[in-house]
Amino acid sequence: MSQQHPPPPAQTPAQPDPGTHQYPISGQPHPAAEPHRSALEKEFELERLILFSDAVFAIAITLVAIDIKFPEIPKGLSGAPLLHAFRPMFISFFAFTVSFLFIGQSWRTHLRLFRLLKTYDQGLVGRNLIFLFFIVTFPFTASSLRYMLDGIIIPIYLYMFNIAFVSIAQFELCRYMLSGKTKLAIEGEAAEKKYMYVKSKYAAISMTVMAILLMTVTIFYPGKQDVTAAVCALAILFLAYSRRKAGKYKPANISTR
Repeated sequence: MSQQHPPPPAQTPAQPDPGTHQYPISGQPHPAAEPHRSALEKEFELERLILFSDAVFAIAITLVAIDIKFPEIPKGLSGAPLLHAFRPMFISFFAFTVSFLFIGQSWRTHLRLFRLLKTYDQGLVGRNLIFLFFIVTFPFTASSLRYMLDGIIIPIYLYMFNIAFVSIAQFELCRYMLSGKTKLAIEGEAAEKKYMYVKSKYAAISMTVMAILLMTVTIFYPGKQDVTAAVCALAILFLAYSRRKAGKYKPANISTR
């Protein structure tokens, strides 16, 4: 009789090496064993987001300042014609001053808001890009104001709605971070979070109302500078009232940070 041999043992499928988390044959990492991003990597990515935002603010202010140009003055020009030659420069400097103050205030609010941030998601990145888009359009809308000397009223619409859209975009950024996705923000600081939310909300409402009122008055009352001035005064008073109302929520120690 021939000697019978026992059947060979069943082969088990190749298992990944527990030390390297790789398949023995392919050498590819196991999908479930991919390392998570470290806290240092997340902090670095957040810093990149903040630095990119700061760069956009700086570029916007620089481009507005570049638009201020000294006029070419013919020899012997004096008196009223000389002042008339400087009018475009005065308009550009006025636009630069208003833009600098508003962009600076927006950057200050953005700085305080992102101080409360501990992480981010794609929704926050998208909203931040929309906000920065309206910031970087200031050089265009500010430079168009010089055409008001020719009686063109559209530039003031563009500039006022530019301010309104910046305020709305910043409020949406604040709402998403402090009310929509609260896990993005650090824990605590409830008083400061409420103040930032209310302040951004009232700023968005005030700037939007101001832009709509100004456009409505100039459309239905063209050439009525007294009516336009009265509406602007009322809008400024409304803005001051809104800021005062938001100031009631301001924490006592926020000015020391």
